[in-house]
Amino acid sequence: MSVQRRNNAKARPSSCRHAAGMSLVEVLVAVLVLGIGVLGAAATQSVALKANQVSTMRSQAIIESYGMLDAIRAAMPLEAVLSPAARSTFLADYQLQRTCDADQVGKGATLANNDMREWVKALRDDLGEGACGSLACETKTGECAITVEWDESRLPGGQSGNTLTIKSRL
Repeated sequence: MSVQRRNNAKARPSSCRHAAGMSLVEVLVAVLVLGIGVLGAAATQSVALKANQVSTMRSQAIIESYGMLDAIRAAMPLEAVLSPAARSTFLADYQLQRTCDADQVGKGATLANNDMREWVKALRDDLGEGACGSLACETKTGECAITVEWDESRLPGGQSGNTLTIKSRL
């Protein structure tokens, strides 16, 4: 008995026998491409974390500045709100030359000295040892300017000598 081939059946090409899986070179190229992608994602994450740290320090400087303004407003007696002369006398106590050391802030135990001393301590706690602050209140107009200086050069991508000044009329 003889086996005959049908007319519609085709013989397998010889190249199909060798295409059974991936070669080692293909696997190595795929691992290389995947590795480059993972390293790129890690680098992007690192840059985002650095930017977030710098942004956090700037936000903290703003928060501390507004905190000092709120402390002044909270301490202001009713007479100072109603009378320009009383406001002038009250704001005369809230003057602080640029300082980085809370122990150098007014030696008296007045509310103004305590507020400014705690403010400088908070600056150094939140913004680092290089943080300094100054406060200048214009007694006639009731406008206070708060300046915060800090150093973020220890952070990658950070700058030294950052300054923020906020002015507000009380």
